[in-house]
Amino acid sequence: MHPELVYFLKQLINGLSVGGMYAVIAIGYSMVYSILYMMNFAHGDIYIFGTFIAMALLASSLPPWLAILLAAVFGGVIAMTVERTVYRPVRHANRIVPMISALGAALVLRTVAQVIWGPQQIVYPSIIPENVIQLGDFQILSQNILSIAVAGACVLLFTILIKFTKIGKATQCVIQDINTSSLMGIPVNTIIPMVYWLGGFFGVIGGVMISSYYSVISIEMGLWGTCKAWAAAQLGGVGSFYGAFLGGILLGVLETLAAAYLGAGFKDSIGYIAIVLILLFRPQGLFGKKKAVKV
Repeated sequence: MHPELVYFLKQLINGLSVGGMYAVIAIGYSMVYSILYMMNFAHGDIYIFGTFIAMALLASSLPPWLAILLAAVFGGVIAMTVERTVYRPVRHANRIVPMISALGAALVLRTVAQVIWGPQQIVYPSIIPENVIQLGDFQILSQNILSIAVAGACVLLFTILIKFTKIGKATQCVIQDINTSSLMGIPVNTIIPMVYWLGGFFGVIGGVMISSYYSVISIEMGLWGTCKAWAAAQLGGVGSFYGAFLGGILLGVLETLAAAYLGAGFKDSIGYIAIVLILLFRPQGLFGKKKAVKV
């Protein structure tokens, strides 16, 4: 196999792996926006708080899968708490008010995390053995395979939940029209916290994947995660579950290829350049749908 092709395929696999992590984080962010049309600025700080908890549990005698599961559940509980105390009281206020409330919640979570774990970067335990799988001239890391597999499993689980369960169908109704859903007897104040819980749950899983992949964690990764989730959702189409997932994949591939062929300095900028170019022609994103407005 030609060396240039091998190099390209290697970077493509890396991009799919990183994109899968972005996608898992972006799923919950996009779902919250699709219901309330609020920018959830606390999303990144919620998932990074849960990722810190996962780190503490991984240092105990618990099996890694159980430690991550417990941390993800706790991340979901934090997200539900933020919804109940920060978002719900200002749900019907001017849109700037929930944004300020979200920023306040993010700062509170960041401050608490800094008091507990400190502001410095911390080495994150690797939960995946760095085995190399040789396929002729091509090598694949076990980390890449697991990241892609976990992302695929998360989107499959989310699809089953949304499409085939009573809660999922109720969520689809709330997404279409929250006021009409309430009039039809759907418990809106139960469905919305569940969506927040799912966002926190999947966010922590994505956070653990990223921190383990790069072997580092810090408080600043919360803001970084919010920006990546926002970028993935915008690229794929805000409010579209599949759009957020595919947008995360595309963002990861673009960043990885840009870093490989243009230089590391272009890694973060190329994704936002792509977003600007795409939104010029498709304001709703690649896979988003225009929202019908009754007049």
